[in-house]
Amino acid sequence: MKEKILELNTEKNIFWSLVGLLFLFSGFYMYSINATIHNVVQRQNLENNASQLALTIGSEEFKYISLRNEVTLPLAYSLGFKDAPAKTFISKKSSGYVSYLSNEL
Repeated sequence: MKEKILELNTEKNIFWSLVGLLFLFSGFYMYSINATIHNVVQRQNLENNASQLALTIGSEEFKYISLRNEVTLPLAYSLGFKDAPAKTFISKKSSGYVSYLSNEL
């Protein structure tokens, strides 16, 4: 009689342990699904932000190219730029000193 009571108590403990594990694993499963959905939504938001930044960069590059094409020689003269009188090139010789050579070599 005592052995049967112990066996029933053991089966009861095993049952409740398995029920507890079932709740533990189902809770972990729900957490994992929630984290996955959160990460997917966050990734979509980041992709949208990246595409917006790419469009902004493209428009800024277009503005730069259009402004660069508007610069002409008369505009540069009107802004105070002048032609360089003579070009000077610098070369370093093996002796260690620097010589200034003109463009007329």
